Amino acid sequence: MITEKEMVSAIYNCVKKREKYLIDEKAFLISLSIGIPIDDFYEVDGRLTYRGLVNGYVADCENYLSIIDKYDEKTIVEASLYMFNLIRRGISGKLNEKASKLLSELNLFPSYS
Repeated sequence: MITEKEMVSAIYNCVKKREKYLIDEKAFLISLSIGIPIDDFYEVDGRLTYRGLVNGYVADCENYLSIIDKYDEKTIVEASLYMFNLIRRGISGKLNEKASKLLSELNLFPSYS
């Protein structure tokens, strides 16, 4: 049976195969959307980083990337940091409209209207 760390690594490797930027943030949002624990993600200088990579696993992440890639870099970083702070630190800050919409499309935030 595959472990949680291997599942997140599979998502991370999928994103890394297809993307050049914001790999950690995109893998974080996809992992959250699927419901996988995010214990090995950390914030460093206002960006997320993944420190638990297990090589050899790759998941199918195309559907999630097609949603995330509709948004600009600033929105992706803001949405991922918002969710990281909410889950890991219990801090809920302000979220702009575009970041709210992204999280809503990933089913991570109340419906965007």
